[in-house]
Amino acid sequence: HVLERGKPHERNQIISTIIGSIVQLSQHKFTSNVVEKCLQCGDSTAREMLIKNNIGHGDKNDNLL
Repeated sequence: HVLERGKPHERNQIISTIIGSIVQLSQHKFTSNVVEKCLQCGDSTAREMLIKNNIGHGDKNDNLL
């Protein structure tokens, strides 16, 4: 609810909390919905941060690649 209707600083706070844990959170039934909402409701800067922090080169990103 906060991601859809909250203030921008509230959304950014939630997004900054999940950055770095998206792969793990995406694999769970309920937290995957939060990750999806962050990508849908975040501004372009937030989406860019989420994507850049989780797609890269290396062994730790095999789940996404």
